Amino acid sequence: MKKLMILASALILSAPLLAEEARVRSPGPLVVGAVSHLLLPTSAYGTGQFGAVFKTKISIANVTGSTYAIRAGFSTRDGEVASRTFTIYGYETLTFENFLSDVFGLSGAGAIDFDSGDPAYRFIVAAQVYVDGPNGRFSTAVQSADEAGTLTSGIPGYVVGVSVNGYDRTNLGCASDSAFSQTITADVYGPANESLGSFSFTLSPFGWEQVGVDIGVTNGTMVVRSSERAVCFGVVVDNVSNDGTFQLAVPD
Repeated sequence: MKKLMILASALILSAPLLAEEARVRSPGPLVVGAVSHLLLPTSAYGTGQFGAVFKTKISIANVTGSTYAIRAGFSTRDGEVASRTFTIYGYETLTFENFLSDVFGLSGAGAIDFDSGDPAYRFIVAAQVYVDGPNGRFSTAVQSADEAGTLTSGIPGYVVGVSVNGYDRTNLGCASDSAFSQTITADVYGPANESLGSFSFTLSPFGWEQVGVDIGVTNGTMVVRSSERAVCFGVVVDNVSNDGTFQLAVPD
């Protein structure tokens, strides 16, 4: 009986905490899990400062027992410029150390669309843009987005912790998931929600673009709006080390 009373007291004491925990949790996460279609909003294979060569490493895991084909489409400012299809076996993980070169035979920068063509054929993608140097490998993890992470007209996305100052610079990039041309508009706010300015650029159908933010700010927020479907992201880069922090624009 004493043990039951102790257990009952513990449940009573924990009930408010559980209720509070349930209240603050969102109804569903925006993190991409196993899907049949996703858009990786940026990738690169090219030369940077001081002879550094940036590459994109991508791992793809088949979470089903089926063997199927995945179509990969590569988009630049001109829209989709290349596509390839590769086979992945049941529960297999494929890793490409330099995806743009290994799969497309191309260099440059842009977005990659992955599609198995069947909701039952699901996979997971992990990606990073990296550079190997005398002090080792420096890399930036890149998030992908499915339907839940796609911006649409009337549903903006948010990039937080944005800084453009003597220590950091910020880039904004977007990949179109639409067959129509569209306009991307970004409003920049300071930490106290003060409006600091805005800028815009256009995207070709299924195109990609990345621009530098030239509005001074420290630890602010960008509110990104699209006129069609798009996946957008921000990268805050240290001006000394060139170390970048990637952040997907999270839909409201």
